[in-house]
Amino acid sequence: MQTYHSAQPPMQKLILPATMDDIGLLEPFVSQAARLAALSDLETLRLRLAVEEAVANIINYGQATTITLLSAMETGHLLLTIIDDGRPFDPTTHSATDLTIPADQRPPGGLGIVFLRQMTTSIAYERSDSHNVLRIVK
Repeated sequence: MQTYHSAQPPMQKLILPATMDDIGLLEPFVSQAARLAALSDLETLRLRLAVEEAVANIINYGQATTITLLSAMETGHLLLTIIDDGRPFDPTTHSATDLTIPADQRPPGGLGIVFLRQMTTSIAYERSDSHNVLRIVK
């Protein structure tokens, strides 16, 4: 797998199998990164939710076998990078779910993308070396 670099060296790195059994490892990883970035408790919670949704989507729909998370500080912001070896999927090109439609009348799915957009400063995607690379800025 190719190495993905940010302007600063990673503060942390987490590699986990793409199974829901290991999703609990995200909470301490994201919380530690948020603490090092001096995020508030509310912003930490929002970031955790966004990352957990992104990873759950990778596990449930992406057919990935391995997920790597990196955290780093860049230009005063926390950058979390999620790398997986699953099917190509660019969440930045999918339209957000219309939350004005009652839940029982909406097609299933799409809330993870809503969380990503609403609970982060920005997201960016690229496909590199047969891997999805999602960068989340907070």
